[in-house]
Amino acid sequence: MDNVYDIRRERQLQFICSAEHTGYVPTQGLLRSCVVVVNLYYAEQVGWYCRYLNKIPDGIDLYIFSSEEETLGQAGRYCKHKNTFYIKKENRGRDLSAFLVAFRPYMDRYSFICFLHDKKERAPWMKKDTDKWRENLWGNMAATGDYIYNILQLFEDHPKLGILFPPEPLGEGYLAWFQASWGDNFQNCRDLAEKLQLSADISRDKPVISHGSVFWTRWEALEKLLAFPWDYGDFPDEPMPPDFTVSHAVERIFGFAAQDAGYDAGTVMTEQYASWSLLFAQGYFKEMFSELSRRMGIENLLQFRALSMEKARILNYVRAHGSVYLYGAGKCGNMLVRMLREEGMEPDGFAVSDKEGSANLIEGLPVYGLGEIGEQKALEGANGRNIGIILTVYFPLQAEMIRNLEENGLHDFLVLFEE
Repeated sequence: MDNVYDIRRERQLQFICSAEHTGYVPTQGLLRSCVVVVNLYYAEQVGWYCRYLNKIPDGIDLYIFSSEEETLGQAGRYCKHKNTFYIKKENRGRDLSAFLVAFRPYMDRYSFICFLHDKKERAPWMKKDTDKWRENLWGNMAATGDYIYNILQLFEDHPKLGILFPPEPLGEGYLAWFQASWGDNFQNCRDLAEKLQLSADISRDKPVISHGSVFWTRWEALEKLLAFPWDYGDFPDEPMPPDFTVSHAVERIFGFAAQDAGYDAGTVMTEQYASWSLLFAQGYFKEMFSELSRRMGIENLLQFRALSMEKARILNYVRAHGSVYLYGAGKCGNMLVRMLREEGMEPDGFAVSDKEGSANLIEGLPVYGLGEIGEQKALEGANGRNIGIILTVYFPLQAEMIRNLEENGLHDFLVLFEE
């Protein structure tokens, strides 16, 4: 069984939808089978969220839950959607108890469910990224009425599509877009899957694709999760720990629940967000690789992968030799010097085929001709310092350089980045 992350990638289940009218209009019957469920806590933010709630098409029911009377009052003041129900819940379990406990009496009326909740930064330095994440969550689920129509069309056009998430959060301080993002929640997610009797590939080395508990879903795709007899007591009391609770497990389980039900999990975003995220990622990687180039000489992903794959072999070779020279004084050689220095190792110098016209120092290391190193090895003989050579060039140049080494009596060498 494949992991939902790999399935999304292989089947290209990442959709970009227009927020404008595309000609598709769902039937009234389909609209009546849809519901938007919202949990709000922060009264001061309600007006911002209602900008989206007021765009929900007529015919779709809206449930707003909150543990705070003031917040429900603000929602009633700002929300203009016709079919809206305001319901108070217990102040335990936050958004997930709103969805799994408070909404339970109503959920079997609907075939398609959109779930949303508010979000606030935990610390001042997180505000910029959290604001963008909030736009990601709400804008990519409910940008406009026409956008919601276009999401419903995706479900209609893809019968095996069970659940759609917003993209993984992208920001200067968020890691979810780049790393597996389990935190300390892998085992409790596995435990929850076992409790729900889910059959899914939950792997620690595969990134999670559901972040923030916001989505559009078919009811059937989450049937086992929704059918479980959840209670407020299942969730941690306030203040909620930052990790390793059932809430953090549920947040990560949605895609796996859909897989168990025989459905695919995908991602959806607006054209505007897709454009922003591409430009942000381009700038992010440019800054990151500029720093990698400055520090280690790594200028692209191929070099990074190659060096990562070869690192253990390089370190073992250096440890086994008394003297080590790097043959090839280009960018790859410079990259290798910096990597070795980060490991507390210093090569004895660079080797070049012809010393004439070469610099005397590269990266602060002396430069020797192959003939000089060969003579040194011959003079030291069996009692020498065990001289080793590392070829720091890619495969098109390797055959000629190997001949040069052997012609100079240097037969102990390590070839990197072989074809």
